Amino acid sequence: MARPGTLDRLSAAISVAGAVVVGGYFVVIGAQARQPALFVAAAVAVVVFGVLARRSWRLAQRAGHTAAPVPATAVVAPGAGGATSTLPDAVRVVPVLSVEGRERLDRVLDVLVGAGVLPDGVVDPGLLAASVADHGEPVTSGTVLGALDGAGPDGWDARLDRHPAQDGVPALPGPGGPRLAWLWTDRTVWVAAPAQDPAELNDLLDQPADELWEWVDEARARERG
Repeated sequence: MARPGTLDRLSAAISVAGAVVVGGYFVVIGAQARQPALFVAAAVAVVVFGVLARRSWRLAQRAGHTAAPVPATAVVAPGAGGATSTLPDAVRVVPVLSVEGRERLDRVLDVLVGAGVLPDGVVDPGLLAASVADHGEPVTSGTVLGALDGAGPDGWDARLDRHPAQDGVPALPGPGGPRLAWLWTDRTVWVAAPAQDPAELNDLLDQPADELWEWVDEARARERG
């Protein structure tokens, strides 16, 4: 797509060239013929072409100043937890975690692997960082599991079960199997059989108060009581 005012700039250039060529022609002919009138014609040609060149150049500058602005769109700013900023459509912001966010991601993965919630050696923190950043900070086990649910590698959920949170309390196996713990987020109920007490997990993960791992049997007992 041509820049605004391109045709006017071209017209200005042609006018300057015309002034040089036509004016020069009359000067040369006038010098050879020794006729002063031709020098006057040369001056008139330079003035006329100069006026045309100046007019075209001013139109080109005016077109550049009044060109339509680039459309803008709201994009997610990196590390802002969902905050938006207005940038041109041509600009694509890749979300990135803050230094603290990346440290928390590494810690969350280490704790969940150590507790047997995630399998060892399956998840690469570097490859998961952008997906976690899309979910915003602070990084919690809920945001990490949500990112894995959308962009995780094969086998990452081998030790987990998940249910839509909108469906209410999920139906889980009764006594006799491993002791289960769950984590509720806005969209999903994550169920696992951790090797550590949920309270210890919450401390290690520094989980927010509204997003805590807890034993399923204890949670149901509180509901019945």
